[in-house]
Amino acid sequence: MASLSPWEEMEENYFICPICLNNLRDPKLLPCLHRYCRPCLSPIVGRHHGEFDCPMCKTACIIPENGVDGFKTDFHVQNMLEFIALQKSVKSEESQTCKGCKKKEMVIAYCFKCKGFLCDQWYQFHLDNDIFQDHKDHILLLADIIDKKLSLQKLASLKIAPRCHVHTEKPAEVCCETCNNLPICMVCSNHGKHKGHRISDVKETAMKERAKIREVVGRVDQYKAKVYNMPGRLGEARERLGKKISEEKEKLQSHYQEKQEQIRKLLKKTDDLLAESTAKIGEKEMDEMTELQEKRSLELKAAAKKINEKFDELENEVNRKCKSYREEREQIFGEKRANLEKKLALLDQTARENRKLIDTHGERAAIELAVASRESEGRIRRFDNFTSTVTSILAAEDDWTDSQCLPDVSSASGPLEEEVKKELLAQDTISAIDTTELPPVVDNVSITENAESVVEIDGIKHKDGIVISTSADARGVIVISGKASSTHAFVTAVDANGKLLWQKSFENTDETIPHPKCYSAILSKQLLINACTFNKVSICHFHDGSVASTFDFSDETTHSTHGSDITNNWKKTKRISCVTGDPANKDVYIGCYDLRHRISREMLVLNDKLKYRHTIVLSDDICWARDITFHRGHLLVCDHEGKAGYIISVDKLNTEIVHRFTKPTLENGDWRPFRVCTDSKEFIYILWEAMVDNRWKRIVTQYSPDSHRLLMTKPVDDEAIALTPTFIDDEEKLLVTTARAGKMYIYDLVSS
Repeated sequence: MASLSPWEEMEENYFICPICLNNLRDPKLLPCLHRYCRPCLSPIVGRHHGEFDCPMCKTACIIPENGVDGFKTDFHVQNMLEFIALQKSVKSEESQTCKGCKKKEMVIAYCFKCKGFLCDQWYQFHLDNDIFQDHKDHILLLADIIDKKLSLQKLASLKIAPRCHVHTEKPAEVCCETCNNLPICMVCSNHGKHKGHRISDVKETAMKERAKIREVVGRVDQYKAKVYNMPGRLGEARERLGKKISEEKEKLQSHYQEKQEQIRKLLKKTDDLLAESTAKIGEKEMDEMTELQEKRSLELKAAAKKINEKFDELENEVNRKCKSYREEREQIFGEKRANLEKKLALLDQTARENRKLIDTHGERAAIELAVASRESEGRIRRFDNFTSTVTSILAAEDDWTDSQCLPDVSSASGPLEEEVKKELLAQDTISAIDTTELPPVVDNVSITENAESVVEIDGIKHKDGIVISTSADARGVIVISGKASSTHAFVTAVDANGKLLWQKSFENTDETIPHPKCYSAILSKQLLINACTFNKVSICHFHDGSVASTFDFSDETTHSTHGSDITNNWKKTKRISCVTGDPANKDVYIGCYDLRHRISREMLVLNDKLKYRHTIVLSDDICWARDITFHRGHLLVCDHEGKAGYIISVDKLNTEIVHRFTKPTLENGDWRPFRVCTDSKEFIYILWEAMVDNRWKRIVTQYSPDSHRLLMTKPVDDEAIALTPTFIDDEEKLLVTTARAGKMYIYDLVSS
């Protein structure tokens, strides 16, 4: 705790309103313990709804129902302000009227019981006459003011005990603990509305509150050194980063000029590829039609023979499948047996991977330091204010002051203590930039052969409806989105049993889009992203689906608000194809396809308020992104058109293919990826589809966290459309959702 401040220093610093910079008038106390004049605070509260940020420390403060009057008046400060006013009147050397003789005599004292000045004669009369026996302890000699012999304890002893809040003519005698230590008289405690409440003596209440606040101060003080040392540590980190930043700027400029020329070449190459691709598609279509016509002719001529041959072929296919499944099982269990031998090698591999992760941390370090510095300044201001408030109240050593004021301070200490703890975690994170942040070495995870359960999903069955995407959080809340009808898209939240939690729909007013769809992805624990194919994006609250912010490419107001010149081009030629959230930077990534060419490598990046940041361009090896998600700081991309899955490194100007996933070979299908997700242990899952035996089939593949090994291939329902991991009863599961049947397959993820 800070030492007791001199009275004159407190008068100068402690009682100033931060807004008007004058002595506080009718001081209102916020939950963060900062005080403002009621006239200064009133217009600030009036401009907000629900809550506002404290002008000093930016703490969010909930606005009471009756507005600024609902904030508690700080009567401790208000009482001391009375002393300040008295002090100023004495220093002014103006003649004062004696309360007793009513004459403008030379006054020498002030009686707080009489609320007036006393001349020498009436001062002696107060001391000698038994009528004023109860006034003696409330008389202040003006010489003490002039000589600055006042202390908070002395000033508190001069105060008059508070009055009963009901019987204002009676002094308060006890406290009602039930009503937040409200001062009341004995009549109220025995016969009034406080009868039956917890009643305590003011000394007893004050002792409890002092003991409580000392315990609180003890907990908070243990963080004091770290809180005040944090700016210095951040400054040292900033200096270390400064040298690296200057070097990187030079490299960036050179790199930018080089890539700028590459982009121009890629634009020309894109046009060439488009023309070539269009020609090949036409040729392939003609070849397939010719082949089908020939097959039809042959089957008509030899129908009987073909039937036997077809069944023989089907039997052989069953044998091939069984053999393939047996070999697949032998491979999985062989890998499990070799797991212990591979752990040592995996440790070395993990270390190499994390040396790359350190570089990624360094790129974001400057932003983290700036945010941490602002947070640190705010924490220090709140810490200082808390310390000064506790010091001034305890220094008064007044039972009524302690019983009335300390509960507010104790209440404010909870958020402060939590903030201080969070600050230390942030500080440790910043320090970790210079070391390593190794992920754990995890065992292999396999998907069970059969689904643990198949759940019917509430609220999504419709003759025109279709599921498009599925997301889930760690609490087991599952969000399913897609097409509801020819005019609406939908997003639905259910629990693990398929029970409906909430449902929202989005109307499509663009007649050029006959099949409106919605894609959803998790942005944070509280927020969900919804992106509709008719180019409307919204962020909603996870718990009830209420909308927090929106982005509409067809709304001119949105263009000006978000400052994006690209939206006009998007609304004319492009449609949203996928969406994901970047957990590191809290950004929103939106993929698209081009209506004219079915090839589009542009990806829009918005912040968590849906304001435009920039546009990235994918590699020219990619046609367009059908689904995306983040993994270890990189972007996983399903290129359905290009029949490949990729890992992409992303920065503001460039993208680069880091890895291409191994394609499955099951049933000799030409498999196309269209959904991707990762589990808590960083294993990667991709949902693929292929035309096999004249019908579309679906499989799920599992890859190692480093993406280099294809661990498992599993057939799933032919209508499977989306997949996501989630936790049910503290166990991680893989959910696979069907497009039209309204079913959700739940598979166990088993560690080996």
